[in-house]
Amino acid sequence: MSRDNQREFQSAHMAKPDEGTILGHPPGLFLLFLVEMWERFSYYGMRGLLVLYLIAGLYTAKLPDGAEARFATGSAVEVTTAAGIAKGKVVRVFEDEQAADKGRMLQLSVPAADGTSESRTIPLAEITAMTVGPGANPGPGWTKKTASTLYGWYTGLAYLFPIFGGIIADKLIGTHRSMVVGGLLIAIGHIVLGASGFGPLAHSDLGMSVFVAGLAIIVLGTGHFKPSVSVMVGQLYKQGDPRRDGAFTIFYMGINLGAFLCAFVCGTLGEKVGWHWGFGAAAVGMIAGLVLYTILRPKYLADIGLPPDGRGASAPLFVVASLLLGALCGLVYHYGFLNAFAGLLSPLVVAVLAAVILGLVVWFVWIQRPEDRGPTASIFLFMAFNVFFWMAFEQAGSSINVFTEQNTNRTLFGWEIPATWFQSVNAGLIFTLAPLFAGLWTRLGKHGLDPSQPMKIALGLISLGVGYLFMVWAGMSVKDGAKASMALIFLTYFWHTVGELCLSPTGLSYVTKVAPKRFVSLLMGVWLVSSFVANLAGGQIAAEVEAIERGEIKLPWNFGGQADYFFLFVVTSIGVGVAVALATPLLKTLIQGRDQNDAPTTGH
Repeated sequence: MSRDNQREFQSAHMAKPDEGTILGHPPGLFLLFLVEMWERFSYYGMRGLLVLYLIAGLYTAKLPDGAEARFATGSAVEVTTAAGIAKGKVVRVFEDEQAADKGRMLQLSVPAADGTSESRTIPLAEITAMTVGPGANPGPGWTKKTASTLYGWYTGLAYLFPIFGGIIADKLIGTHRSMVVGGLLIAIGHIVLGASGFGPLAHSDLGMSVFVAGLAIIVLGTGHFKPSVSVMVGQLYKQGDPRRDGAFTIFYMGINLGAFLCAFVCGTLGEKVGWHWGFGAAAVGMIAGLVLYTILRPKYLADIGLPPDGRGASAPLFVVASLLLGALCGLVYHYGFLNAFAGLLSPLVVAVLAAVILGLVVWFVWIQRPEDRGPTASIFLFMAFNVFFWMAFEQAGSSINVFTEQNTNRTLFGWEIPATWFQSVNAGLIFTLAPLFAGLWTRLGKHGLDPSQPMKIALGLISLGVGYLFMVWAGMSVKDGAKASMALIFLTYFWHTVGELCLSPTGLSYVTKVAPKRFVSLLMGVWLVSSFVANLAGGQIAAEVEAIERGEIKLPWNFGGQADYFFLFVVTSIGVGVAVALATPLLKTLIQGRDQNDAPTTGH
């Protein structure tokens, strides 16, 4: 079918509001909704487990009588020291740099008299006897620094590779085949993650290399899947169809539904049964989405997403090439080259790259037509604000996630809530608050009070900083063996969601409205790079949480412990937010004559 014939076919078969529709939209929209829901189920399900798995370890304690006690994170243990007997679950083993002998410390979650739990730290050198019960759930035992660094690269690359996936879909294989390729790779990647924890691969260097290969395959699959499914939603509608914005709102709800459900399945299996069972469950989600799509596509999507004329047969080659690239990443990690690559990000290298990028931005803005320079400059400024927001927001899967597991009292009615469940709070709040915010912007708009684009950015950043005030409170409350209330974690996510709903209009839809037409695609790709930078930077910063907690990295404030770390995001988020608010008149001048407001979306 030629491209012209394809357009005629799509136009002839486009669902009309009064025939064969669901809520006024083509049924194909809801099929894509379900596929996206299962893909996000897989992505967020694995993401919530990643750092927790990496820092979970299998440990050996040498006792005074020469015996050895082997235990893992999550093990139920009974520990005997000169000070008495302590019963609880192992939270972690860590090096105490401030102790006189810099010895290893065992952190336990010990039941308290009121039915909750509290934290207790015991030097391994003081343990005279240890009995290990069931409940062991060991991981590779990485440091928080190394685990957070990998997390940052993984989440960052998941936003960078869609640029290349979009080009491949547009020029070579079409969005339909690209989405199928991506879904297959994502499913295979999660299966690899699950398999890396069983049999001879468990707790071995080879198994960890296989795990890294699985992560690489998922990143490559996400690069194919993420842009294609969104484009297919747009292909369901004629140009100018007023239903398009509503369609994307419905579609984005699929993102949040998948993100909400995944923790209750993948998270529970991962934390309570075994990490790799959680990773495997994420694969089931993606496979379910692909099966559903394959069965229903002929009826509801027909020829939507076909490749250019004479193209598309190369789709299987991209599956094979991605699997080979994933295997290559595993080999590179196995022989130690990935660590060397990560070490290239020295402060000097980052500073030089930042200077070069700034120069390119100034040059790019200058070559625009005079009337386009202001709007183009506003896109790059908003990208910078975007980096600050998501850099702090994405701590949810790293530093906040680890704090929730290790330092939060999660006991409710005698049962310990899995830490990963808190990853669903944001998505659940999106469902609750998004309609309220949509109504709020509409009502304010009728009275001429709808905040401008820059002011919404400012409100989003300030709300994000307010959320981190509760993490500072939580960090200060874990002193002297006490644990933080899980209500503080919930309030953090509440304000982060408010911030997301304020700032989300600054996404790709804004770029399409104000960018010079000849550079729209380029600037959309560059916008995705800002999410890559934000996630990568967030991981690099989270890698320093222990150094800040121990006082090795000094900050201008001193609340103690991890409270100092979380206050960093209070300062950056609120500080940048206030700066944007003060600069709003200037920013409004830059985009004068263009549409400054946009309907809020409900997904990142």
